[in-house]
Amino acid sequence: MGSKILYAIIIFFSKMPFFILYRISDILYFVITYVIGYRKGVIMKNLRNSFPEKSEKELNRIRKNFNKNFSDQMIETLKMFTISKKELEKRLIIDNPEEITKWAKRGRSVMLAAGHYGNWEYPAGFPFTIPGFDQYNVIYAPVRNKFLNSKVLESREKFGCHLIPMKFTVREIITQPNHGQFYGFIFDQSPHKSKVKYDLHFLNQNTPVHLGTEQMAKAKNAVIVTAEVYKVKRGFYRAKVELLTDSPKEQPEYEITKKLFVWLEEIIKKEPALWLWSHRRWKYKRGKHYNL
Repeated sequence: MGSKILYAIIIFFSKMPFFILYRISDILYFVITYVIGYRKGVIMKNLRNSFPEKSEKELNRIRKNFNKNFSDQMIETLKMFTISKKELEKRLIIDNPEEITKWAKRGRSVMLAAGHYGNWEYPAGFPFTIPGFDQYNVIYAPVRNKFLNSKVLESREKFGCHLIPMKFTVREIITQPNHGQFYGFIFDQSPHKSKVKYDLHFLNQNTPVHLGTEQMAKAKNAVIVTAEVYKVKRGFYRAKVELLTDSPKEQPEYEITKKLFVWLEEIIKKEPALWLWSHRRWKYKRGKHYNL
């Protein structure tokens, strides 16, 4: 299928009202759960290793709830291509935006760190929900198809975000001013084995982690805050902001990264189904693929 035809199909569905899209999501949930068993082995393995104290019945309940949220996430991602600012403002509310805007008033740059939890697409609306910064930078993984990638950029940047391809993160951020910048990081991806430099204990398992958020914050002396984007009801989310540190250069090596994963584990345990369990997060293990 040609990329332009695929994009036309995406826009066709994206323009549908939410109540129809969520009926499609219900069908999608049934198919991935009971027909194809979408990544059931990966999800259950991740859940068993993370929560050895839970029964198979409990873990299967989490898997099914994850599938419901994942189906909604795909539909909500699709809707981002045509969603209006007014509509997005209703669907993502920041509980305490002053925890970020106060740093903008002081001329500081802020790095907002989040995981694949809740909804990680709606925060594209942060520029109009958290005003005051000179530029809003979001790190993203480009789509391989150039035409579709340009359309993704167009849809995500329409609210004021500047998207930075992951491989150019260091080069671009280092050249930016040390003040007035907002950065959005998703920090819980699994690093490629060639880039693993540090690991820690996370969700009952040895876990190799990215150090980019910590390294960039220290280089720019940026304030680090976390954002828990949690679901209020279907299609509606709120974000709770918490300060991690306003003095990154004074933190011991790896301390920021440790704190980020402690925070992430705490929110995952509150509502496990909202995290991205289908990701092969633990494919590299200690001593098998790299040396510490």
